[in-house]
Amino acid sequence: PGSPNPTSPKPTSPVECSICFNTYDNTFKTPKLLQCSHVFCLECVARLSTGLPPNHPEDQLPCPFCRQLTSIPQEGAPALQTSKELLATLPPELQQEKVLWMEGTKLCCREPSDDPENPDSCISIDVAMSKPESPEAPPTGLAGRLSRCDMCDDWKRIVLLSALIIILFCIILWPVQCALKTGNLRCFTRTVAMT
Repeated sequence: PGSPNPTSPKPTSPVECSICFNTYDNTFKTPKLLQCSHVFCLECVARLSTGLPPNHPEDQLPCPFCRQLTSIPQEGAPALQTSKELLATLPPELQQEKVLWMEGTKLCCREPSDDPENPDSCISIDVAMSKPESPEAPPTGLAGRLSRCDMCDDWKRIVLLSALIIILFCIILWPVQCALKTGNLRCFTRTVAMT
């Protein structure tokens, strides 16, 4: 389990995440090592771990490349092992790993500030997938049945089609029906007034 699957895709660059293609750094893009030896940035790993389906064990993250499971620590994705080899390839000012933590679905980092009243400021990004917490119940009654009808979604088309059918009947089919009944195309007789 220590070596990656030889058939799994190789990272595009040793200094960028293979999911988001952003360059690694020492904050949200810290290179995190999965148990299969594949490396991804912290933000992508955190997004993957918060986006697991409800029936999936919460502490097991499948690798996006080889599908091998990685145990996610209780503290979340920031507690995963950092790839020291990749961190060493970064510029010297980015080689010192910063302290990051999870608060719900937010990935947080404390940044030193020049403001004397607020010496430490917290920067956070929301890594939750953009989906509702609970699925909405479909409407009930007539409105619910109509909303589930695919044809009823486009009511303007239905009205236009109905109007065209009525016009077609009045302009084309009525004279044809009249001609078939009477034998000529003059269904409406004109009375000429004599003066």
